[in-house]
Amino acid sequence: MQKKKKPPIAVVAPPAPSPVRRIPTQERSKQRLERILDAADGVFAELGFDKATMEQIADRAETSIGSVYQFFPNKTALFESLCARYLERAQQLFEGMLLEIAPDESWPELVDKAIDTFWKFHVDLPGFRSVWVHQNISPELLRASDVVNQAIADRSESVLATFAPDVPRARRRAATGVVVETISAILFVAVRRDHDEAERLVEELKTMVRAYFQSVLGEQRPKQKAARGKS
Repeated sequence: MQKKKKPPIAVVAPPAPSPVRRIPTQERSKQRLERILDAADGVFAELGFDKATMEQIADRAETSIGSVYQFFPNKTALFESLCARYLERAQQLFEGMLLEIAPDESWPELVDKAIDTFWKFHVDLPGFRSVWVHQNISPELLRASDVVNQAIADRSESVLATFAPDVPRARRRAATGVVVETISAILFVAVRRDHDEAERLVEELKTMVRAYFQSVLGEQRPKQKAARGKS
């Protein structure tokens, strides 16, 4: 069997305009900006967007309110910057997962790994729920989220091609688009449920995605492995 190369890595940055008033160039300023974003993440998670204040975020970041306003003109701009950071980290997480694909992994194993990876991403970041509950606050961020999902779907199609080279590319692309949007939607619901119900939703999501991909792959069985390596 002819060996196939791994799909190339191609990170696409979200196109949303930066809500940061001043882009830091010095390392100390960059660290302060990250500290403010981390503080906002925690405050939004605990209080929600509406009740959170710039003063509380400054206190959590152990910096002055003036320093916060140097970077962000208002709470909405800070919130949008936090959203953009989530999008960037989500795509970096996906690209990192692709780099760790083992030569003998089957596509059902990859499906489970992808869902588990993104579920952990949802759970581990304390402000994630608050961010996405309020994601309609910015049309630009909604468009940026769509671009990231489309980029992940495109990368997923190139991975699926190593398992199903005979399935037309348009069909593979449509399938990965459906799967990426489904995973995104169900995990958004799961993160708002209690632990046991959330875990059940995630397991059912895996079952659903595996069954759907099986219908796309047709006669190519789950036991089939993707041949990867140097050509």
